[in-house]
Amino acid sequence: MTACRSQRRDCVDPQGRLLPDSTCSAGTYGSHYIYGGSSGGHVGDTVIGGSVSRGGFGGTGGGHGGAGGE
Repeated sequence: MTACRSQRRDCVDPQGRLLPDSTCSAGTYGSHYIYGGSSGGHVGDTVIGGSVSRGGFGGTGGGHGGAGGE
């Protein structure tokens, strides 16, 4: 299946600022993953766009998005 590609994801705080992935793994500070957004790639940068849902169709997200880490 070629339709399944890995999507970038970033760990962000409730304000959409980039956090280390370990923060989401630990579930601390209200952290969550955002898929498909963009940022400068540095902890503390605001993530723009993206979705809290991994689904490619009909996924919705807030005003913040994550440009997933590598």
